[in-house]
Amino acid sequence: MTTPRTVLRPHLLALLCVAALAGCQQTPPPAELSPADVTAIRATSERWLTAVRAGRWDDAAATYTDDAVFWLAGSKFEGRAAIRQFLGGMQAWDTTRGLVIDEIHGRGDMAFVAGHGTAIPDGGGIPVVVSHYMDIRLRQADGSWRYYRDMVSPVPPATSAKKKG
Repeated sequence: MTTPRTVLRPHLLALLCVAALAGCQQTPPPAELSPADVTAIRATSERWLTAVRAGRWDDAAATYTDDAVFWLAGSKFEGRAAIRQFLGGMQAWDTTRGLVIDEIHGRGDMAFVAGHGTAIPDGGGIPVVVSHYMDIRLRQADGSWRYYRDMVSPVPPATSAKKKG
């Protein structure tokens, strides 16, 4: 004799299989960054650099999200206000300092930006790498891309080799 419980098991199993299959169907991943996104990401970097060179700390801080986090050589600054305070303690950069974007990758409203900072040595010459950075940027409603996480690692100056003697 079949009880209602044993009759329901095959139906329950079938229902679970259908639910599991429906759950396995994935939506396509967000699209790669568009050329307009890449241009806007580069514009944020240029906006930051222009502001820092002019000592316009409010403008530089405005390139960060309200909840951004900035790490520099073991120090952590949380939130746009803390980042603004840190930036305000810097000396404005002159044109011998620069930023180079090495790569930009992302999907949807998030991008990863890696690059390096440069400085031209006193007396001129070829710019040398003085830092490496890795950013996470978020697309804003207006299409701009602000810094969400920003990590900078200074590169110590090269030391001359000791003479053998």
